[in-house]
Amino acid sequence: GKEVVAMLRLRAADEKTNVRRAALQVFTSILKHKVIPCTTEDLSALQDHCRDPAVSVRKQALQSLTELLLVQHYNVLVQKAWLKGVVPVVMDPETSVQEKALDCLDQLLLQHIKNYNKFRNEDKEQTLAWDLLTLLTSEEQELNRFFNKAFQLWSSQKKFTSTFISNVLSHVTTEHAAPAWMLLAKVAGSSPKLDYSKVIECWDDISRQQNTRTDTTGHILAVIGHVAKHLPKSTSERLIGSIKWWLKESGCPLEVISPAVEALQKLCHAYAGVPEEAQELLNQVCGDLVSTCASYISNIVLKEDGAEQLQEDLLVRHLFILGEAAQLCPAKVEKRIFLLIQSILAAGSEDQGGEEIAASQPLSQFRGSAMPPVIRAHAFVTLGKLCLQHEKMANKCIAALARELEVSQDVAVRNNVVIVMCDLCVRYTSTADRYIPNVSLCLKDPDPFIRKQTLILLTNLLQEEFVKWKESLFFRFVSVLVDPDPDIARFAEFCLVHLLLKRNPVMFSQHFIECIFHFNSYEKHEKYNRFPQSARAKNLFSLKGKDNREKRMHIYRFLLEHFTDEQRFNITTNISHCILACFVDMVLPLDLEGSELLSDTFEVLSCKEIKLSTMRSKPEDDVQPGEDELAMANAVMQVAQKKLISQIQKKNFVENVIPIITSLKSLMEQKRIPALRDLMNYLREMMQDYRNEIKDFFAVDKQLAAELEYDMKRYEEQLASEKEAEQEQVSAARAEQVPPLETATPSAGWSNNAQSPEIRRQSLPAGLRLSSVPLEFAAPNAPKQSLLRHRPASLSTLAILNSARKAMETQSMQRSKSIGGPLMAASLPSGTAGSKQTSFQSQRSSAGNVLAAGRAISTPER
Repeated sequence: GKEVVAMLRLRAADEKTNVRRAALQVFTSILKHKVIPCTTEDLSALQDHCRDPAVSVRKQALQSLTELLLVQHYNVLVQKAWLKGVVPVVMDPETSVQEKALDCLDQLLLQHIKNYNKFRNEDKEQTLAWDLLTLLTSEEQELNRFFNKAFQLWSSQKKFTSTFISNVLSHVTTEHAAPAWMLLAKVAGSSPKLDYSKVIECWDDISRQQNTRTDTTGHILAVIGHVAKHLPKSTSERLIGSIKWWLKESGCPLEVISPAVEALQKLCHAYAGVPEEAQELLNQVCGDLVSTCASYISNIVLKEDGAEQLQEDLLVRHLFILGEAAQLCPAKVEKRIFLLIQSILAAGSEDQGGEEIAASQPLSQFRGSAMPPVIRAHAFVTLGKLCLQHEKMANKCIAALARELEVSQDVAVRNNVVIVMCDLCVRYTSTADRYIPNVSLCLKDPDPFIRKQTLILLTNLLQEEFVKWKESLFFRFVSVLVDPDPDIARFAEFCLVHLLLKRNPVMFSQHFIECIFHFNSYEKHEKYNRFPQSARAKNLFSLKGKDNREKRMHIYRFLLEHFTDEQRFNITTNISHCILACFVDMVLPLDLEGSELLSDTFEVLSCKEIKLSTMRSKPEDDVQPGEDELAMANAVMQVAQKKLISQIQKKNFVENVIPIITSLKSLMEQKRIPALRDLMNYLREMMQDYRNEIKDFFAVDKQLAAELEYDMKRYEEQLASEKEAEQEQVSAARAEQVPPLETATPSAGWSNNAQSPEIRRQSLPAGLRLSSVPLEFAAPNAPKQSLLRHRPASLSTLAILNSARKAMETQSMQRSKSIGGPLMAASLPSGTAGSKQTSFQSQRSSAGNVLAAGRAISTPER
């Protein structure tokens, strides 16, 4: 049983669509018949497949979850999994999948809402419907934003009848009150006229109580707003007065202030009928609220004994009501109200890491007793709401807000300032857009909550095109892919691929080359990575150095994975021309900094993600047995297409890349650049893929071809030698840990073969003496140092070295015959410095005296 379940879990993640779908079907059958108990892990697998790339698998996952829930309707784990899997799919871009999700919701929720008089606990379908709705008002509230979309779609289909509304209303005073009011809040705006008397009666009761659930109160206020247009004027007038009094006098929770003010707005518009009269009424009603709040705040902030009377909760509530009401009556917001809010903010601005905001900024015009962080956090939200209605004030405050992001030590303050600045960017795009770099710095905030919040806000701005991918924004955004919090990194992947890349399919390929420059902090190119950045920003987002290489490669691979084949085809040529050619043409200096850039470049060129997707699949994968004739024809077409693309790609590589690579190799050998090892790795990869094409290319220059092949052989031998050395070190370490029972005396034969390191070094070919990557960057005139460690030689090592020496001598003879030159002479690859003649014999005889530091992968030098 366990083996079968393990196999099904594996098959559910198979790359083939049909296999995944079949695995889900079998897995669901096992769970339905209780062969194994439903675990969170198994249910998560089912709900995750509701977002599978394949449409058929998504539909199957929806069906499987629904079938399982109908069988195990009492299982809370299954109920939660069904909600988490099905509800978000109402936003699916595929219409058929969206309709399937709506059908599932309708089948299990709406169809079983009956009058309370007909409700029976024994009726499992009714009980399940209310259990699911109750979860949506409690533990799964975050799903409500998707649920709203479902109700919008149902509303357009005229799905909510007066009978349905009456059935829901019958539950509002029962144990189902919370989910019933939630349903009414969603359907009241698009439903026929409902019995508003019961709604008002419930409001009258709830406004006098203190222990009512905040979400239920908010839903009742939302329903009042929806039915306002159907109310008689006298009832509207009474409700306006009642809600205003409730806001002013009661200790209403913060969560219901926004719904209450919104209900006031709708009641005023319904009462007045004409927009001008409605605004006058709002000025009167909301202006009264603004005046009351301003009076209370001034008594706390401006009076000498105000701090003694400070009640944190009460001050926060007045700040919140002031911000909400002020948006509906901008004319009633006087300058002194701005000054009041600024004085609260300035009260805490002195003690911010020992720094003060510049005196020219509005927040520094006031100094008072320090306010608690919670009050300052809410004051920033209120200031933002005031600025949304007063552009001149927004222009004065936004620089101070940006500064607060840098100096504030409080998480709540930074969070609220980020939200305010993004809202201002929507309202005053041209003004706030230049402060987006300040906002994007929060992607590296110490607090994970701020990082995720910033990610969400920036994604929204980019989706709606209030913000463009300018300057450093793209690179800061993709750096979140290596965030230390795995959840944030995965969320960044989702935002980039599913939300942003779909709107701008070329954004990855457009920025890819600059990514290599940016993440290496390379600033010597005249075009790339030239945007202005502060020292703090550079330090925060730096991924420079060997320690961060794996992080950089993760970003590169992720971007390449989501390239189209056309973009992959072009990027290889572009990298060669925009990066490699710059070093060949001496536009960029071949130094240590350039070596790090080249190392990344060659690793990118060598990775599997840069290869065309048509080239990665195996030929036998294209034609599946048992498929119909059309599928077979398509598969044959794909094979032919793959062959054509392969030929074009190979031709492009030979004509545009190989000449640059060979020239760069020669230069890197001359300057002993550490990245030479990465170049050889890349060449080795390419020799496997394009061996015949490379031979054709070098047909006109057989000597250069022979030298390249010679270097590749030496590089392979060196890799083998290094691997052997590693194995010997491991063996030696084990031998030290477990000492032998007796010490063996070396035999005469061993003594003869165990030459000193210096003698052994003299007998090695030059190319095998040193590591291909120098430990330090050496200038041409630097003192020569031996880079080999002294270690005992083994018989296997000596055998390999002897084989290498014989292979070199054989190669020299073959090259001499093919070129027609003397046996001991060979030429260096042609480069900018021209060809050089040298002698193998002279080099071997002098090798014991002079070792060229860093010389590794090249033909012998003079």
